[in-house]
Amino acid sequence: MTRSAIYIRKSREDRDKPSHRLTVQREQLPAHARAQGWSVEVYDDGHASAARGKAEDLKERARLEADVRAGKIDVILTIELSRLSRDETLEDYLAWLNLCSSHGVKLATPSRILDPSQHSDWMLLLMEGGFSSVEMKVLQARMKEGRAEAFRKGKWLGGSPPPPYVYDKATGCPQVDPDQLAKMRRLWKMAETKSTRDIAEAFDMPVIAARRAISEERLLFYQALREDPQTGELIPCEWEPVMKADQTERIRQGRRTRRRAPKRVAAGLFSNLSIFTCGYCGRTVRAWKNHRTRKDGSRIDYYGCTAKDTRRKCEKSRMFPQTIIDERILTNFFGTLERVEELKVWWKDNDKTGQALDRLADLEAEETTLTTQKRRLIAAIAEGVIDFADARQKRTEIETRLGEIRARRSELAGAQRPEPNWKALAISRETFDFLGFEEQREFLSLAIQNIRLFSSYLIIEYNFPRASDGRKEARIHLPPPPKPAGTRQVYKA
Repeated sequence: MTRSAIYIRKSREDRDKPSHRLTVQREQLPAHARAQGWSVEVYDDGHASAARGKAEDLKERARLEADVRAGKIDVILTIELSRLSRDETLEDYLAWLNLCSSHGVKLATPSRILDPSQHSDWMLLLMEGGFSSVEMKVLQARMKEGRAEAFRKGKWLGGSPPPPYVYDKATGCPQVDPDQLAKMRRLWKMAETKSTRDIAEAFDMPVIAARRAISEERLLFYQALREDPQTGELIPCEWEPVMKADQTERIRQGRRTRRRAPKRVAAGLFSNLSIFTCGYCGRTVRAWKNHRTRKDGSRIDYYGCTAKDTRRKCEKSRMFPQTIIDERILTNFFGTLERVEELKVWWKDNDKTGQALDRLADLEAEETTLTTQKRRLIAAIAEGVIDFADARQKRTEIETRLGEIRARRSELAGAQRPEPNWKALAISRETFDFLGFEEQREFLSLAIQNIRLFSSYLIIEYNFPRASDGRKEARIHLPPPPKPAGTRQVYKA
């Protein structure tokens, strides 16, 4: 019995030809196949686009392709051949023709059957694919022109509208949600005098969401306006405005004023470096400026987790004086580099790069051999030297092994690390102290892979082993937290 695969898909939910509707496909195609005496297997992708860049989402089409490659299909039945592919470049369409041709699969519609392995049918299929490609390009051009026209007329272009609007299917346009409007009006009122960070904390939302809520594009949207990118003209839109121009200007003015305020963040030797992170939440550790001056005129700046920047919880993290952190890390750092000759030996003893390169070469040679075997196997099948059913298992074994080789190559490539620049690291603490601030930060990044800050200690992970057994980490203890009020503890740098 002929094994048929019925492929069903519709690119859009409306405005399509009646004969292409999903209900028609689901009813007529199986009935047609059974009338021919074929067995039926349905592959239904429902509403989905097969345009370029979207075909990866067609899960049922992917299952159909796998079954064709496995030799389970004799004929594919669709309402029209463009259901299989709607790629304006014809690349995907040609790939399907070659796939069906190489596996002896015919392509059918309710009115005809074409065999891509036959020259005459191949030509017809190419011509039909070309017409479909041209039709797709014309359709895209018309859609682009229609969208531009709708933009100029202030029409809703689709998507999810921002609060306080919700999309109304009945009108096809955003409508105002009274509950969300009350909340947004409180947010807008606060935005006239407060920063986005204050708004985010007050409304328990991410800072980026608060910033987006008062962005220039949103302020225009709230007034039912949009800006023409070509002329800069403001276009009235079809939805109801919820914000007046005077409030918009107050929010803009407050935003400009706050933007000019200087950022009061101190710079530390390790602040805002990607290598210095909180050991509890993983966020970057930054420097914090302390504006309180001590009796001797000095001031203590601190390191701390950025979770405290917006009062987000990182309950175990603490603030540490920069001088204590800097000194203890540098002491360990230069104490480690004093043993540079031992470090070189330990690096070579624990370096697996050479072994990885040898293994990569072996894998590459094996991959070349398997690829050649696969090519010869396909040629033998095409020439009829070997039966497809007999070759299927061998081809599956080859493809499985090729997949394993590629995965192993990626793993080995990721494990390789370049040897540290020992010459660049061979400087003393005294020389380091004479370097510029940015030069010092760059130098430290040459040897340190990561620093994790905890409440009572920190862990430095170097780019090379610090011991003969390959260990790269150093643990440094930190002072305990300050004592309760009345027994104030003074940090000593």
